[in-house]
Amino acid sequence: MTSKRSETPAIAWFPADLSADGVDPDLHGYFQAETGHYVVLGTDPTDLRECRNLSAGSGIPPLHAIHTEQGWQFTAGGQPCIAKPYGLENDLFSRHAGLLETAAMAQCGVIVCGCGSVGSLAALDLARSGVGRFLLIDDDLLSIENLCRHQCGLADLGRSKARAVADRIRLINPRADVQVHTTTLERLDPAVVAAFATAQDTHGQRLPSLLLAAADSRRADRYAAQLAAQLQLAFLSIGLWERAFAGELFYWHPDAPMPCYGCAFEGLIGSLSRRPEPQRRFYSNESELQQLDFQPGLAIDIAYVVQVGLKLAIDLLNRHNPRHVPRLLGKLSQYTLVCNSNDDRLGGEAAGIFSHPLQVTTSIQVGYGQNCPTCRRAC
Repeated sequence: MTSKRSETPAIAWFPADLSADGVDPDLHGYFQAETGHYVVLGTDPTDLRECRNLSAGSGIPPLHAIHTEQGWQFTAGGQPCIAKPYGLENDLFSRHAGLLETAAMAQCGVIVCGCGSVGSLAALDLARSGVGRFLLIDDDLLSIENLCRHQCGLADLGRSKARAVADRIRLINPRADVQVHTTTLERLDPAVVAAFATAQDTHGQRLPSLLLAAADSRRADRYAAQLAAQLQLAFLSIGLWERAFAGELFYWHPDAPMPCYGCAFEGLIGSLSRRPEPQRRFYSNESELQQLDFQPGLAIDIAYVVQVGLKLAIDLLNRHNPRHVPRLLGKLSQYTLVCNSNDDRLGGEAAGIFSHPLQVTTSIQVGYGQNCPTCRRAC
């Protein structure tokens, strides 16, 4: 008996600007066996995982295409397909109309320092928001205990976090410019960051860029902030406190005088924040972890803090765009605390600084440090 699925023509999704060069080109992309949908990414091979040559067959009806006066026509296993063109601006980001400018966001670039639970979520949601350029920096590999908080899964176990996140970005936007460096920001040649941060458009205007610090220590964030100030580059740090019961955001940009990251924490670091200073993890050091009877920060708690931070990130990237409506920039203080729970069973004594769950502070003020070399350079 012939199944209903076999009687239904296959559907071929293809880029609206698919090159018409060549006769019967090899088509690369994905095949959804349960629905008979082909998703064509292009005619050139790609290093995206599980992307295949759709024209070669290899267990699937081979997809072929010819370009006529009426446009592209596709066949799968010799049978005509329903052709459905897609465009990144008109289709992929069509739901952003009236919210974000797709063309402007495509030129925005983000340097993501740390591709763990915070950085992976930030990078993918920024890609979904239309950010078109990424520089991913992380020297760590994805391990099994990361998976309950990371945006990647079992298929990426043992891979570089930065490379795994890069693949996920390209699955959202195949045309995103994604650079990967499997090292730490401190070890990376500053010229690499400078080249990304000072990229220009065809009119010689500097493209909007942001350095997003999502590593797991203040030491790393201090270095990132100093580099951002030297490059006159907007900076945002997103950090989680122990058990992710709360988190913190700190931003800086060169358009107005404001204290740098180092200045801000000169007075606060010992008295307010519970975010670890030197450790490799947000939540607790390894020796303490052995004595705890809870799992470090839940993904849902991490996500709440990160999402507030990403609203700031989009505002910082669009701060020179007169048509952009800021969500949080100018409404939150430079140093902002984001609370998940003010229950002392989760946050200990530090939970007492919050009056209610889900609180986002707006009144904490930071000042300049004494003889700060970063602020002096930035002025």
